[in-house]
Amino acid sequence: MPAPKSLSDDGLVTELGRAQQQRRRWEAHEAGLITEAERRGLPRRRGFGSTTAWLTAISGEPGSVCRRQVAVASALENMPATREAFCAGEVSESKVRVLAQAQALAPEQFAADEKILVDQVKTASAQQAPRLVAAWKRQTNPEGAEAEAERLHQLRALHLSEGLLGMLHLSGDLDPESGLIVRHALEALADPTNLNPADGRTPAQVRADALVDICRSHLDGSNGGRRPSRVLVTIPWNTLQQGEGLVDTEPGPIGAATARRLACDATISRVLLDPDSVPIDMGRATRVIPPTLRRALELRDRGCVHPGCRIPPQWCDAHHITHWAQGGETTLANLRLLCRQHHTLAHQRDPCHRRE
Repeated sequence: MPAPKSLSDDGLVTELGRAQQQRRRWEAHEAGLITEAERRGLPRRRGFGSTTAWLTAISGEPGSVCRRQVAVASALENMPATREAFCAGEVSESKVRVLAQAQALAPEQFAADEKILVDQVKTASAQQAPRLVAAWKRQTNPEGAEAEAERLHQLRALHLSEGLLGMLHLSGDLDPESGLIVRHALEALADPTNLNPADGRTPAQVRADALVDICRSHLDGSNGGRRPSRVLVTIPWNTLQQGEGLVDTEPGPIGAATARRLACDATISRVLLDPDSVPIDMGRATRVIPPTLRRALELRDRGCVHPGCRIPPQWCDAHHITHWAQGGETTLANLRLLCRQHHTLAHQRDPCHRRE
């Protein structure tokens, strides 16, 4: 095979198409191997609780990826025309998943129309394929719109798994109504008009931050305005005061700058340890920013005060200009609202952390 640099533009496109077709064939071959492994009961004979767990162990891929592969392999057992097109490299795994959803919704009607649907999906884009299948379902059962919505709702799923480098991987599907709610909520926070023109985040990063902000707002609003117990971070006093070193937490180690940011607007408890690090006394949990002071801060700042930022107050942290661990007072004059991005930036720029 010639090196890419020696290919003409048309030759490069042709070669890329061949590589993609070959990849789809290998994906179909892999699905067949997974099906055969399940038929033999191989995963459980090797001591695994599921085929997904077995595949995760032998492939090194995240659980979410393996779960999709197992689902595709299982669905293909009842989709002969789809399986044939997949093995020929004519449809991708993502299109197979769309067809599999249609098969699960109406198995008998899908069996009758599978060949037609596969031919349509072959030439459709990734965005067009789901619409084609949705249109097919409406045509086959125009009176069943309500039942269709309920079936789609029953197919909803959200999977969380630890991916590479400790990242949390999210995957799943939502029915159209639920998906619209989530989309609107994310778009409300990821609206470009709310962002600083100099914001260097990608659209995907903005949506990820928006999802975290929505979850944080829910937690902050629970229990009468107090943040419920969710992540216990034990911070040695010298780390908090001096801003040096690492802090061990349940999710993993964090830097001192992050620890100080978390403590800036949190619920704090004093814990005394004996020489063997066993707790011997624990003080009452106290909210660093009382609710009344928080309301006054929101009325004054009306959102993130970083120049050009338009994030509303409910998505902001209360930042101590001089951290309370260094003697800063929790007063209106020593507080300002910052969104999570600019709160993190403020602690990174804190002179206390420049020597890290």
